[in-house]
Amino acid sequence: MSGSFEIVLPAVILMTGAFVIYLVSRILAVNNRLEAVFTVFVMAAALISLISQFVSLPGLVSKPEDYFGISGPDGIVLTYSTVGMFIMIVSLIITILITIFSGEYLSRDPRYLVYYPLILLTQAGLYGIFISNNLFNLFLLMELTTVAASALIAFRFQQEIAIKAGYKYLIMSSLGTMVMLLGIYFLFRSNGSMQLTQVLASPDRLSKVAAACFLLGFSLKAGVFPLHTWVPDVYGNAPSAISGLLAGVFSKSMLFILPVVCLRLGMTRGELGTYLMAFACFNMLIGSIRMLGVDQLRRFLSYSAIAQTGYLMFGLGIGFYYDLDQAFSASLFMFLVIAIMKCLAFLASGVYQFYYGTQDMEKLRGAGRDMPWIALCFSIGLAGLAGIPLLAGFTGKWMIFSAALATGDLFSILCLVIFLISTVIGLGGYLPVLVKQYISSAEPTLNFPSLNGKVSMWLIIPITLLSFLVISIGVFPTPWIDLVNYVMRWMSL
Repeated sequence: MSGSFEIVLPAVILMTGAFVIYLVSRILAVNNRLEAVFTVFVMAAALISLISQFVSLPGLVSKPEDYFGISGPDGIVLTYSTVGMFIMIVSLIITILITIFSGEYLSRDPRYLVYYPLILLTQAGLYGIFISNNLFNLFLLMELTTVAASALIAFRFQQEIAIKAGYKYLIMSSLGTMVMLLGIYFLFRSNGSMQLTQVLASPDRLSKVAAACFLLGFSLKAGVFPLHTWVPDVYGNAPSAISGLLAGVFSKSMLFILPVVCLRLGMTRGELGTYLMAFACFNMLIGSIRMLGVDQLRRFLSYSAIAQTGYLMFGLGIGFYYDLDQAFSASLFMFLVIAIMKCLAFLASGVYQFYYGTQDMEKLRGAGRDMPWIALCFSIGLAGLAGIPLLAGFTGKWMIFSAALATGDLFSILCLVIFLISTVIGLGGYLPVLVKQYISSAEPTLNFPSLNGKVSMWLIIPITLLSFLVISIGVFPTPWIDLVNYVMRWMSL
């Protein structure tokens, strides 16, 4: 077994932390806020470990022989992943803010003891997926994240709708992993191995069928049309903090794992690019159109998440179809800003539900009167998602727009037209929701139950930080673009 233990150190920290926090909290009867603080410390330790690897990328890339595990036909090999590091750093930062938010958000839930360990296990599984070069091991890690995420979605099991959402995610996501397991079977029939250390020298029909199975499985997990129907029911009924994590980070990260597996199994870059660009058009249109007129906030944000999956697919598709690094940079940047803006929007909607007990925007008319700061932050999140200039979403969309124009090809331009139409339709969906916060109904029905009308700082701090990021990335995008280009310099897809 190789001694490069630092490769798996973040996952070890997260998994060990999950079990230790659960045992300590159970034995000592730790309250919700203290368990949230412990969880933040564990994720901060994993984040520091990842950042130390990230800044050492030039040296790590020069030593491709470094791995953790046992090489050979039956061994499990875990290696460095440049894209995985970047996505996990974003994921851990977002999850730390979500955990702080949950310190107050879960104050009314007696089952908080299992909530934080499940979040840590989900993060550990996601990181393991990126660094695994054994497809069966990848399948097991997928199942780990599926089970943990399903439990988080159905966390409020007293509500029948939450149980249904958890089961729906479990069934649909497990269906995706079962299709991947079928792909592993075809690959093993093809070359007698489940390893994925490099591109197959001579892919045959069975290996290409395996690639198609993984394409289907990852597409289902990412919510790609027509496998997107589970998204509104799941994100719309999970706790707001979990919906933000899944919609902003977890489902979008599947789009970056997909090409690593499919290209190594024999799918060409042109085939993958065509698939991503074509189906991106459906995602962009369907997500933008379906969110119009939806008054339930989390369901509204769930439909917009489908459109944002399309934006990411469009950028990645341009990159693969035209072999354009500019498009890859735009996609990584777009992933970063979607994670921040989507999490911000879900957390702000969670504050409304926490205090008002409703997600119905008609009943929340005039909520900005009681919670002006939350309304402002929610407005920043929605405006960013709509692509308003000087916010992060506009910069991300502009980068994808520029990459599409740079190709000068008819296929790309046609998809770009769909991209622009979707953006305009989306603007028509975001603005009414934004405005309703500030316009009171003729007969006020809101009752603000918090002491002296003050929102808990546990809720305000993460939302404020996310709002600051949306503005700062939009006004000063250069450092963030440089960060993405640093990832691109050492990335191999």
